[in-house]
Parts: sequence; structure tokens; C-alpha cells
Amino acid sequence: MADNTKPRRILPGLRVVLFLSLAMNLAIVGLVAGFLLTGGPGKAPPRNPRDAVAPYTQALTRDDRKAIGREWFREMRKEGPREAVRERARAEYREALAVLRAEPFDAGAFAEVLDRQNARAAARQQRGQEILVSYVAAMSPEGRAAFADRVAEALERGDRRHK
Repeated sequence: MADNTKPRRILPGLRVVLFLSLAMNLAIVGLVAGFLLTGGPGKAPPRNPRDAVAPYTQALTRDDRKAIGREWFREMRKEGPREAVRERARAEYREALAVLRAEPFDAGAFAEVLDRQNARAAARQQRGQEILVSYVAAMSPEGRAAFADRVAEALERGDRRHK
């Protein structure tokens, strides 16, 4: 006996309702996850130490960021080939791991590795700051005023986000 029944088609309106239901469920899951990750209402996620420069970098135009980025990478190439720089960093982490696993633990050796890593990061941060200062110093007074306005806007956005 042949089954001549056709599969039922979902009505277009029902598809929309199902899609909206799925979207609402995902939104609720996202809100709950955000609530749990931030610690509840009125709590902001922990700030990243790089947030100190975030308003400045957010205030740069796309062209500004490209120009500063080109200068930054030109400076970073002075440290050597990218893979060699990465390998030196990985070697320091391997050294730190060896110190952490050693018995007895040598706190001084661990501090030395951290000091070297922090010094390298501080030197890069200092060079980035110098590049930004040079770039801003070369702006016209009008360009600098517009940049200042965008920094103020970025600060305001950050304040609203972290309240």
C-alpha cells in the first residue's frame, strides 16, 4: 500500500515565530551569562591594564591607526625577525615554567624572569607612547582639538559602560 501523504509544510508565519523564539532564547542566555560573568548588576568586568590607553587609541581615526601601526611595526622589526622575537618570549616562559616546577622553589629566579618580561613589555609600551606623542605633536591645532573631543567621547562611553 503506497503512502500518498505529503509532508506538512511549515507556514511562513510559523517560521518567523520559531525564529523569533530562538532569538529571544539566545538573548536571554546571553544576558544570564553576562550577569554571571560580571558578578551581577552594577558590576563591571575587571579592567584590563591596557585600558589606560584605550581612550586614546579609540579616538584615533582609521587613518591615524594605520599610520601609527606602520610606525609601530617598523620599530618592532628593530627587535629582530618576528619569529625570533616570539621564540625569545617563549624561551622566557619555558624558563619560568622550569623555575615554577623546580624543588625547592627559587623565588628570586622566578622574580628575575618576571622582571625581564616586564622590562620588555615596558620598553614596548614606552615606544608606543613615544610614537603616539610624536603623531599627536605633528597634528594641526584643529586636528588635535578634534582628537581631544574624540578622547572625551571615548572616556564618556567607558564611564557609562563601567557604571
